[in-house]
Amino acid sequence: MTESRLREIWRSMKKRCENPNCKDYKHYGAHSIRVCKEWQDFDKFKEWALKHGYDDSKTLDRLNNNVGYSPTNCRWISRKAQAYNRTTNRFYTVNGSTRTLKEWSRIYGIGDDTILHRIETGWSVEEAITLPKGSHRSKNTK
Repeated sequence: MTESRLREIWRSMKKRCENPNCKDYKHYGAHSIRVCKEWQDFDKFKEWALKHGYDDSKTLDRLNNNVGYSPTNCRWISRKAQAYNRTTNRFYTVNGSTRTLKEWSRIYGIGDDTILHRIETGWSVEEAITLPKGSHRSKNTK
């Protein structure tokens, strides 16, 4: 365990919640996302982290993005899982399965820009995602 990495995670968490000069404050502190009283102390945060799965490959994740950082609202997850968990992700449902645009793009081998362009030009979500590159949508479908 790299204590310096864990300390940097802790500092960054506090900075985005407490420092109005931080570029990410507008997404955290400005929306009343706070660090719990217990985690104001690095040693308490470190103790929790080590008991709850921290390792250098994991990132800190809030279970409920409308609630602040606390032992009951946080977990350690992989960077890949974190990327799929962003509030900026676009989700689409095809055949009852809901995935991010990036996931659908990877599954069908179609660029996410192509999928978005198709949807913006009137393709159904299903056609935009599932039809191979170079395909044309059905004439009967909007």
